[in-house]
Amino acid sequence: MICATVLAVGYGVVAFTLEEHVVACREGQAHDVLGILPSCKDLADTSTLLAARIFLYVQVSVWILFLTFSILLIVGAVKERGGLLVPWLVLSVVVMAAVVWAGVRAALQRRTLDLLASVLAIVICTYCCLVVRSYSRLIKKQALVPVLVPSVFTRSRMCCENPYADSGEMRELPPAYTSNPPTLTKKSQPPPPLPKKCPPPTGLGFKI
Repeated sequence: MICATVLAVGYGVVAFTLEEHVVACREGQAHDVLGILPSCKDLADTSTLLAARIFLYVQVSVWILFLTFSILLIVGAVKERGGLLVPWLVLSVVVMAAVVWAGVRAALQRRTLDLLASVLAIVICTYCCLVVRSYSRLIKKQALVPVLVPSVFTRSRMCCENPYADSGEMRELPPAYTSNPPTLTKKSQPPPPLPKKCPPPTGLGFKI
């Protein structure tokens, strides 16, 4: 966002200076304050002047758009909305393609400083794109994580319930309290085993 702001202001100043330089050239006095504008001889050609204007206006528009998408990028990162990260990624790829093209031209014209600047810009943009893409994937994975909520239709079995009710069998349970325990004889059978004690329910649908 800082780079987009600096470049948008810089190209805006150059575009404004170009118009003053064109008027000064028509009056016979060059007015190139920054020393980066074409000469008055080159600006005498209509096609060269048109190309310079288009280049500057496109640069200003692109960097203002990049600034807007950078603000959306920060908002999307804070609110964890992956859709707001996509415009920045798309425009970054377009800018990287333009930087690669400028680097190739600098290499063909043997401009070492411009070539190094293009390589550095490509490395930084690639790293930033990878970071934003990884964060976008992380947001999508967090959105797909299921949340485990106790079911309201499940309940734990109470200790006083029949343990055989779920299987469809109904067996008579022994009394909870007996005054005199029954005396076992040879013909009498031992009473069925008592059901296992189950822990009290937690009320959330699962047992401790």
